[in-house]
Amino acid sequence: MVLIKKRNFRPYILNWLTNRLQLGLGIGNIYYVADSSSAFYQNLLDNGVPTNEIFSTVGAAESATTTTQNDVVLMCPGAYVETAEIAWDKPHTHLVGLGGLNIGGDYSEPNCVLYTITAAVGSTLTVTGQNCQFHNFIVENNADNAGNLTAATIGIYGTYWKNVAFHGHMAATQNTTAAAASLYITGAGMYPLLEDCIIGQNVWGIRSGANSGVLRFTSSGRPNGGIFRRCKLLSYSNTVTCAMVAVPAGTNIGRDWNFDQCSFRNDNPDYGTKLNQVFYLEPTGLQKNVINLKDCGAFGFDAWDDANNANILSDMAVPAVTGGLGIEPT
Repeated sequence: MVLIKKRNFRPYILNWLTNRLQLGLGIGNIYYVADSSSAFYQNLLDNGVPTNEIFSTVGAAESATTTTQNDVVLMCPGAYVETAEIAWDKPHTHLVGLGGLNIGGDYSEPNCVLYTITAAVGSTLTVTGQNCQFHNFIVENNADNAGNLTAATIGIYGTYWKNVAFHGHMAATQNTTAAAASLYITGAGMYPLLEDCIIGQNVWGIRSGANSGVLRFTSSGRPNGGIFRRCKLLSYSNTVTCAMVAVPAGTNIGRDWNFDQCSFRNDNPDYGTKLNQVFYLEPTGLQKNVINLKDCGAFGFDAWDDANNANILSDMAVPAVTGGLGIEPT
């Protein structure tokens, strides 16, 4: 590998991070995650990074950060297994993958991947520290256990996610569990911004949990103001009662949730079955006009919302009939 001179390494990284994270007040401490047997680990040593700033797991690196000073954890390419939930609870701390922009694949063919295969780890990564940023990696939850519910949980306000893939529903029991998903948003998960992310996957198993979703709003509190921009939501199912976004109680979601240029795609084993709807919304206590769709497409579905009770608004043509639903061109 080409070396950056030791005296220039930290300024180089700081410069890059300041532009990437747009943190004008500067960056705090920088920590790294790298496999000690990898060339990436050796490159860090060769460039003067001390061993006490390099960790073998993301959870250990997060524990070293200090709250509210824009500390950053940089994840070198590799597959990093966690045996317990990562509680990312420190405000203004950030996680960035160093494998570039491609977030395809999984931990068996890794770029930058954070995952668990330990039973009863409900959420691989749970964020309760406000105003944290996450960039350029995959997070996965794969254990054949009904307690392994989601890859990540947004449990606080003001988070930003750029180019992150969330993979749940990777094992048989997860696929039959209605509460399982790839991304959870709790009642405190106010106004997250997700750009160019992938939520769900369509290669690991067949979902069958009725009224489940790859994105799930999970608790009361009516979180509001979220934006999903250019995101792709993926599923693999031929159970028509499966959905893509699940709101199991009306108080689980508040006003002004926006999907901008997003695609919703379900693939199925028999190459014919369409799911009933993209959004499962329990109507009791649900506010009107909570979800806005702008330039979105849904493929493998009969409808956006079976209830048709003004919970979803769209700018696509003829939204009450086929607007935004994928159909065969003629």
